Amino acid sequence: MNPKKLKILVLSSVFIWGCKQKSELKKSDFRVVKDYTDFALKMENDDTLHIKVNLSMCLWEEFDQIEITKSNDSIYLQLKEKFVKEYDTIIRFSKNLYTLKNDTLNLEKIMSDFEINYTSKTTPPFFIITNPKETDTIILRSMGLHHTGMLIEQYLRLMSELYPEEMEKYRMEYMAPAPELTEK
Repeated sequence: MNPKKLKILVLSSVFIWGCKQKSELKKSDFRVVKDYTDFALKMENDDTLHIKVNLSMCLWEEFDQIEITKSNDSIYLQLKEKFVKEYDTIIRFSKNLYTLKNDTLNLEKIMSDFEINYTSKTTPPFFIITNPKETDTIILRSMGLHHTGMLIEQYLRLMSELYPEEMEKYRMEYMAPAPELTEK
């Protein structure tokens, strides 16, 4: 066989093999319904979770939208929007490496503190979790005002760990300082 034809045959084979490899990308086994409380371990590269968080309580209305992605074997969390109704303000945060997954203060731990079968419509959803590649949605509802308060406190502590400067600025701008106690 002539060297020129052999070279063309080898290049064609490499090209066809490369195209075949790309078309055989493995579909992720991550399923939001069964893996949401262990997403840091179960997510595969290119998986994404969207989480809506309802931080409203009494007369205060506040909502967060979080996006969690896995890329290059690392988990990233981005608080995409923090909406404070009283101020009609949307705050955006940068994407951060999610490194708190093995700590007691982590999103999976907060999510596992819900009774998944609790479906009472008397409390609004605290978390709404979706995977854009699936049709399944998880709705986690708090079990009353006390539970909501505990969840908000845990969640805000977590966000303060991930976004220390941004959350401090948020607290200073949107939260009223506690009144000073004086003795009479």
